Amino acid sequence: MVVPGGVDPAEARTAREYVALLRRLKEHSGLTYRQLEQRAAERDEVLARSTLADTLRRDALPRAEVVAALARACGAGDDVPEWIAARERLAAGEVPATDGTDPAPDGTDQEPEPPNEPPEPSDPRRGRTAVTAALVSLGTVVLLTVGAVTLLPQDDGTENTKSAATPTTSGYSRVRPARAPELCLTDGNVRVEGESKLLAVQRPCAEAVPPRVYLQGADDGRYQIQFRHPEHGTGCLTVLGDGVFKGTLEPWGDCRAGGNSQWFRVERADGSDRWRLRSAQDDALCVGVRGSAEEAGAAVVAEHCAERGGDDQVFLIGRE
Repeated sequence: MVVPGGVDPAEARTAREYVALLRRLKEHSGLTYRQLEQRAAERDEVLARSTLADTLRRDALPRAEVVAALARACGAGDDVPEWIAARERLAAGEVPATDGTDPAPDGTDQEPEPPNEPPEPSDPRRGRTAVTAALVSLGTVVLLTVGAVTLLPQDDGTENTKSAATPTTSGYSRVRPARAPELCLTDGNVRVEGESKLLAVQRPCAEAVPPRVYLQGADDGRYQIQFRHPEHGTGCLTVLGDGVFKGTLEPWGDCRAGGNSQWFRVERADGSDRWRLRSAQDDALCVGVRGSAEEAGAAVVAEHCAERGGDDQVFLIGRE
């Protein structure tokens, strides 16, 4: 079966190839992201252009409903069953043989776990792009600048004596703004100019789990801030570089796709237990909460380190 544009989803042997075929389908349609969004809306389907753009630039399998909506918007509605069947085959680890040989071993199309990450059940086939229908609406969120972080003792009860470059070992952590220690870093639905995304926000700590926050350290002292969800898997906070959500932190299912935009340096702020999170991509950017640091639901952003003083970009980081 070959759909418009000579694109056959059955040819895909990996998630990367599957997404590449979706890009070909979109290119053959000749439609912009906005036009595809409008076509989907005419069928009462949601296909946000920002979500679609993120989906097509990654190598992880997109959600089935996104695939179906995209195929119909591109004029390939009759071929939706083939697209979904190919997706489910890849999600199950089944790879078609093309030359009479046995299929590749299970997992060849799976994304590997982030380096040095301890085992934990997760579903790497699902990204962490916003699923607005499944989230409690937080309303319009003012983009934020982060508060202070205190490093609590290690699990064995001893104080951490590592240097400022590596303040803690990898592990589940609670990240709280110093100006509002009753709030915790978590995810939430953020709406800007009519568009919606699942991003890093701050909410009351009692409402912040799931996901659980995991700090994944590297040998050079950098850290990834991971959101681990029992249903959606692992998402690595990634600084977005353009669009209406520029500067916000989105949990991406692929923890390698964002390069340095997914890594942060943890530095002492003004005391032994207070910390600043600096972007490894741009030393001039620090994690903060735009708007009021005490506002529940405010979005976490990477902003210029010189924009604010005091505790606005300082965090308390403690073991969960």
